[in-house]
Amino acid sequence: MRWGFLCLMCLVTSCSETVKTSNIKKKSKEFSAQEYAEKVTIEYTDSGLLRARVFSPILTAIKSNLHPYVLMKQGLKVDFYDKNGVLESYLTAEYGASYAEEKKVIVRRNVEILNTKGETLNTEELIWDQNTGTIRTDKFVKITGKDQITTGTGLISNQSFTDWEIINFAGTINLPNDQKPHPRPLIAGRGRY
Repeated sequence: MRWGFLCLMCLVTSCSETVKTSNIKKKSKEFSAQEYAEKVTIEYTDSGLLRARVFSPILTAIKSNLHPYVLMKQGLKVDFYDKNGVLESYLTAEYGASYAEEKKVIVRRNVEILNTKGETLNTEELIWDQNTGTIRTDKFVKITGKDQITTGTGLISNQSFTDWEIINFAGTINLPNDQKPHPRPLIAGRGRY
């Protein structure tokens, strides 16, 4: 029994340096509590395969009977993997919220995704739907490729941002050779907190 407890404590402390619980409320049909953790890594799997790894400096879990969710108010960084465990894309944002029951993650403020093709998406909000394996937004988007910038409003893409479509296309600007962006490599855990 004692070894089981020690193993459980090792598991809890390995995914964060600090875990705190506070703000417990109890009403007639609702129970909620908040748990805080620092320097967190969360892994999302599908049929036992790693699909994404999320890094966040501070995580707040709102435990509620009616609508539990997780907040990442100080930002997050996400590595997305294909079915063979190969890194496909990398996301950063200044804010995130994860809704486990709906299997959706919403990221906001200075959202950026970099994919294996060297394309970079910049927008202010994205919704990652784990049920469909898609990301989408109805906000303004800018996609910087190797030699052009494409803009518009609204986007739908696979979660690795390798197959995307702008809903309301605004235009494309071809970049002269001296203004082409330098390609950034994808590195797993690059932005780990």
